Amino acid sequence: MGATVETYCEQGEWRNRLRGRDPLPGTYRGQEAAVEVGRAEARIRGVAHVIRREDGSVAERNRYPRRSEEIPG
Repeated sequence: MGATVETYCEQGEWRNRLRGRDPLPGTYRGQEAAVEVGRAEARIRGVAHVIRREDGSVAERNRYPRRSEEIPG
């Protein structure tokens, strides 16, 4: 299973990253836009998505397991 996708705020900009790794491409002015992209990334990867508040605390945690029809092969 892959790393968790996190949506977080850094220096006033919202971003996404794989936990413990560099940020994914893209910065967002608002949390909603970043969450939408982060959720889509988590669904594609079949991993959890953690949404953090501006202070870094966890606001929401969702899991997006891959469905059997989405698994290649």
